Formats: sequence, structure tokens, C-alpha cells
Amino acid sequence: MSHFAIEVVVRVRSGQGDEFTPLILANARAAVRDEPGCRDFRVFRSEDDPDTFVLVEEYDDAAALEAHRATPHYAAFGAAAGDLIVEKTLRRLAAVPT
Repeated sequence: MSHFAIEVVVRVRSGQGDEFTPLILANARAAVRDEPGCRDFRVFRSEDDPDTFVLVEEYDDAAALEAHRATPHYAAFGAAAGDLIVEKTLRRLAAVPT
């Protein structure tokens, strides 16, 4: 199995962190609840900058991530939050065997 995670750093427009929070939490909850290939979806908010978020998402494989991106809740999130986001970076992380 090719289990991996992605780390997504999202910066939203100044002062919009409180508006973004419920949108990303709804997306994260739906991903874990509705997507068999999504192992976890954690949302972190910077203590130093309340307009910066770090998302850590774990997937079984690349197909599971693509399935996530094709869901209605992902589309709804994009439509609702797209104008709030000013910067987004993504990094793929390989799982280290234990």
C-alpha cells in the first residue's frame, strides 16, 4: 500500500480566519466520514497568525486523494472558501515504515 500524507499550508485574507475555520472543518469532517481512502484530516491554526492554517491529510493512495478532490463536499468547500484564500502550498509526505 502506498499510504502517504499531504501537508497544505493555507493563508487566508487578513482577518478572515474565523470565516474560513467552519468551512475547512466541514470539509475535513466529511472527508473522514465519507471517504474510505481518507485515513485522517487534521486542521491546525497558527498561534502566531490566525489567518494561517496547516492541514495534514492522510490517504491510502493517490487514487484516494483524487477521489477526495472529486467529492461534492470538496467542491462546496472550494466554492465557499476560494475567495478567502490568498496563498496555498502543498507538500506530499511519504509514510515512514515502522
